Amino acid sequence: MSTPVYFLITARGGSKGIPRKNLQLVGGIPLVQRSIMAAQESMIAAEVIVSTDSTEIAQIARSCGAEVVMRPPELAEDDSPSEAALLHFLNSKGITSGKLVMIQPTSPFLRGEDLDAIVRTCETFDTCLTVTDFHGFVWRKIGDGDITGINHDPSRRLRRQDLPFTEYLETGAACGMDIELFLNEKRRFFGRVGYVRIPKLRSLEIDSPEDLQLAVTICGLVDSGITR
Repeated sequence: MSTPVYFLITARGGSKGIPRKNLQLVGGIPLVQRSIMAAQESMIAAEVIVSTDSTEIAQIARSCGAEVVMRPPELAEDDSPSEAALLHFLNSKGITSGKLVMIQPTSPFLRGEDLDAIVRTCETFDTCLTVTDFHGFVWRKIGDGDITGINHDPSRRLRRQDLPFTEYLETGAACGMDIELFLNEKRRFFGRVGYVRIPKLRSLEIDSPEDLQLAVTICGLVDSGITR
């Protein structure tokens, strides 16, 4: 496509839940490297960039053929919004148009085909995110031990297949956006939001040690292509 496309992998060095999270191994490969590999599998001629504050992550990224943008420490804190990293990249490069896809290394089973689908979806929608089918009944605590149904009426219990709506769970793997509109809005979701569905087994997002253990356990099954 003629419109420039940028795959930006946001991979800061720190993490409270899992120390050095983006460097953890899944299938013997660091998470940040798995994201780079997914980006390089894409059939779209996109630039692959890693935004990081970590020299170790930067070294791995360069060895894998990705460009590196070093992020200031104040933009890589636990409470730093991802949008800050996106804006820093665009402003540092003077980029004002095209399509930007943010990739998070905490989703180790993302594939190039998913990124291709995101870019295609962004041709029609202003933004796009990866989702997986969701069939759960959600409850929320509202008082001292009291909970209430959120996406269902507990007094009129329907079978999941009879629910009058379709729900999706955001996977956190990647999201795409029009750069010009993003620079105006400065948030990742705006306008018309499209989506790309990812199979449940590939939708795992690593946020805890248990998630990491699960990813390591199922890695062989997922990487073999059985869930394609």
